[in-house]
Amino acid sequence: RVAEQVGAAVDAGARVLYKSSVPEAAPESSSYYPVTVLSDVTQDMPIQRLETFGPVVSIASFDGTEDTAVKLANDTEYGLASLVYTQDIKKAGRVGRRIRSGQVGINCYSLVKADMACPWVGHKCSGFGFHSGVDGFRQFSVPKSIVFPEGISLE
Repeated sequence: RVAEQVGAAVDAGARVLYKSSVPEAAPESSSYYPVTVLSDVTQDMPIQRLETFGPVVSIASFDGTEDTAVKLANDTEYGLASLVYTQDIKKAGRVGRRIRSGQVGINCYSLVKADMACPWVGHKCSGFGFHSGVDGFRQFSVPKSIVFPEGISLE
């Protein structure tokens, strides 16, 4: 699926800026995909709007406004994670709060930098439930109340 998304993007005008080689030790039947960096990606390309579970970075230009950045980030049915890179940390906070995704990494890859107490949550069509943190553990438990009249012992 990753190869199909990259191929469709290139066919539609994206440029491959970098593509690593496949390690010689990787079996031909493996799911290994080379690290790939694409530029000139547009919002109408599927790779820009789907979850691409592979080592692919898509670079697209926009007008530089916060509103457009948020609009483009939210223009997908998915919302597992997003990343905001900028030297303006206050801007990053404003944009990050408006993006509809489970985690927003500010100048970092959130999966690597997040504390284990931080829940990992998918929004929209990026899955149900979450893991890690107190909230993650709660979803695997079912609370129960046992109510009985005063003066009765269950022991």
